[in-house]
Amino acid sequence: MAIPDLGTYLTGFISLLAILGSLWLAGYWLGRWIVPQFSGALARLADLILASALLVLILQLVGSLGLLKLGWIVGSCIVLPLLVAALAWRMAPDGHENEVAAPPVPVWAFLVAIGVASWTVAEWSFPTQLSLDQGMFGGDTTWYHMPASARFVQDHSIIPLHFTDPLRLAVWFYPQTSELMHGALIALMKTDWLSPLFNMYALGVALLAGWVVGRPYGVGPATLVAVALLLSSGVMIETQPGEGRNDILAFAFLLAFAAFLVNGHQRRAPGAGKAVEDRPDPDAPLLDRGPLLLAGVAAGLAISVKVSMLAPVGVIFLGMILASGRARWLTTTLWLGIPMLLVGGFWYVRAMFYTGGNPVPAIGWGPLGLPQPDQMPLDPRPRFSVADYATDIDIYRFWFLPELEQAFGVLFPLIFVVLGAAAVYVVIRSRNRVLRVIAGAAILTAIVYLFTPLTAAGQEGAPRGFFTNTRYLLPGLLLAASILPLARPLRSPPSRASVVLAFLTVVYAITVLTSPRWSTMFLPGAIFLVLAIVWAPVGLTWLKDHGRISLGGLVAAALAVVLVAGIWGRGEEVGYAEKHYTRSTLFLQDGGPQETYDFVRDLTGKRIAVAGSGQMIFGQYGFYGVGLDNYVQYVGQEGDRGTFRLITKCRNFVEAINRGNYDFLFTSEYTQDSPDSPYRYPVREWIASDPNVTEVVSEPAITPQPAFVYRIDGKLDPALCR
Repeated sequence: MAIPDLGTYLTGFISLLAILGSLWLAGYWLGRWIVPQFSGALARLADLILASALLVLILQLVGSLGLLKLGWIVGSCIVLPLLVAALAWRMAPDGHENEVAAPPVPVWAFLVAIGVASWTVAEWSFPTQLSLDQGMFGGDTTWYHMPASARFVQDHSIIPLHFTDPLRLAVWFYPQTSELMHGALIALMKTDWLSPLFNMYALGVALLAGWVVGRPYGVGPATLVAVALLLSSGVMIETQPGEGRNDILAFAFLLAFAAFLVNGHQRRAPGAGKAVEDRPDPDAPLLDRGPLLLAGVAAGLAISVKVSMLAPVGVIFLGMILASGRARWLTTTLWLGIPMLLVGGFWYVRAMFYTGGNPVPAIGWGPLGLPQPDQMPLDPRPRFSVADYATDIDIYRFWFLPELEQAFGVLFPLIFVVLGAAAVYVVIRSRNRVLRVIAGAAILTAIVYLFTPLTAAGQEGAPRGFFTNTRYLLPGLLLAASILPLARPLRSPPSRASVVLAFLTVVYAITVLTSPRWSTMFLPGAIFLVLAIVWAPVGLTWLKDHGRISLGGLVAAALAVVLVAGIWGRGEEVGYAEKHYTRSTLFLQDGGPQETYDFVRDLTGKRIAVAGSGQMIFGQYGFYGVGLDNYVQYVGQEGDRGTFRLITKCRNFVEAINRGNYDFLFTSEYTQDSPDSPYRYPVREWIASDPNVTEVVSEPAITPQPAFVYRIDGKLDPALCR
């Protein structure tokens, strides 16, 4: 693999800085226009969410027009945000007299929050840097997340469906905002080395949102620690840092949604300059239009990342309408719903276009009878839910309880009880209608988790997918954790709020210290990432607010961080090119086609057909090569409504390979591992005797099936099919 060109790196890095600067200006002035009362950390969260939404909308526009290329990405993501910033600057009110200041926070509590945030970022940085060394090997990452990103860049478009497999899940209909953002980074840098770092941005947004939820009540440190407790859990550390998985990005936007609703509920008391906590008049407006609009933007971003966000976002949306009162229900519906649909609706409209009316084809709609792709009943694992084992004590003893401890730490029973009790208390006793809605959403989301297919996926009696899919429980837990310190008995008087913060910090410490993932070789990188994500933003903001640093000093400090990032980044890019995917044994836990991965690593510009069982499906990102310029496609039969099925006949399979004009075929012996499967087709036998194919790699001894690579030297002959 050739070392990436320095000029290409500098072009990409400078372009990225220009894009980020333009987006920040647009986000800042949009925030000043839409929510001029927001200040401090709340205003900065608004900046980030508005900038993120603007980026997503621009990329969707460019990608829809087939222009997802370097020049168009850079030009549109600089010019359009600057135009938006100019408009918002003209419309924003002068000065900062409308801002509502946050209640003061004790210095010791502030330092605890900074310490917890720093530790969380540091803990995430170690697996992130490991991926920068060896590559991204998470199953979902290599199965469909990053292949979608690579295909976006190859097609320069986000309109075509990329069929990665014939499974029932139809992952090509999942919302793909995260994948689109990864694709834009690949287009900018001509490599995916920034993808392992991407989720660190999402973590920073999530921690900031955690603080902001508690900000109007003066308990921001406690809400941050409560959120960090879950973000540092075992299941998050195992699945998110350094990977293309998008759960953390969805969680960040969900927490921002809750934060804007909670803060939008606060108002300046007449003549007092303080925020009003509760408004007992049922006809009084809960939120003004600005906070509602901003909350709708965050909600739209959340549902544009993961379909699982529809449950908590939908419950909160309906709850806010009901809680707003008869005189305001229409205003709440429009100002919350319209931005949510505009920002979050693209992928669902795209799905409706292909299916003929179903926005979420991955969900069975039962009596609604919405059109769906006609997929074969094939799953990565059998589709059991947690509820299917509700009365099976042995499953709890040998599976659920041990893996819950691995997922959430040794204190998981205490965490679940405390969060559940807090959510129930807020629903029943709180006078704050916004908090009651969020608490209700937390409870209902947790209940939905119990009945969600695949939460206990695996052969009957062996739910091997339970651990990783505890991610689906986290939206409810995060909502409950974010409002726990807001329950009145836990924050009043202030001395009790201090006890709650101390309690949460102890639970956090016990949880994170029982599952450390630290390595001294990554310590310098961890320090830099903590500096960039926590210390520099917080420290420079504090110095500016207290008049300890001039504008010139602020700019100089920011430029210093950027310079270090540029130098460090170049070293990481070069190391990534040299080392990632050299350890092919890491692609699949049960072995897999390792010689196949070694063979494909340095292939460039080839068209690769993929066929066979799960081992060829779940690691297919490796087939793109380290230059990401191989065109990779699973060979299947396309049908109506976005259907993609296994090809069941030799002649049809051969004709599909001929149509694709492929250079290589990567395959296993059969399409299914189980000899008893009715969908087990001998794909290798169908082509092995053709004179225009040459076997170049054979791995007969691997599990669950042998793997083979064939070079295709010309058109295959359908007449050879038996």
